[in-house]
Amino acid sequence: MLISCGKSEPRRVAEKALDSVIDEDYRGYFDCVYFPADKQEEKETAISIIEEKVKKAKEKGTKDNNVPVSYEFVSEQVNDDAGTAIETFNIKYASGKTEKSEVNLKKEEDGKWYIENKK
Repeated sequence: MLISCGKSEPRRVAEKALDSVIDEDYRGYFDCVYFPADKQEEKETAISIIEEKVKKAKEKGTKDNNVPVSYEFVSEQVNDDAGTAIETFNIKYASGKTEKSEVNLKKEEDGKWYIENKK
């Protein structure tokens, strides 16, 4: 069973994923990443690992300057024929640094958009 990340428009999926990371909702983020039904265990493992790392960092009082704190939409390229999209954002990190970043998405067999899982 696949769980989508809400409205299935590429920009909304990318924004939901970014909002989830900013809000430290890692399950919400991974719901936006494509995992086939037979790979749901890998998804759960990834969520657990990240949640544990964040918990340990907080316990130590460590601040991660590479955590996004806000973003601004820049552009969108959608190829409906190929079922792909690239959403570009300026992402501001806790360190104050801003960086342009692309989010690659793919429309899957269920007709919904997901962030491509490069793994």
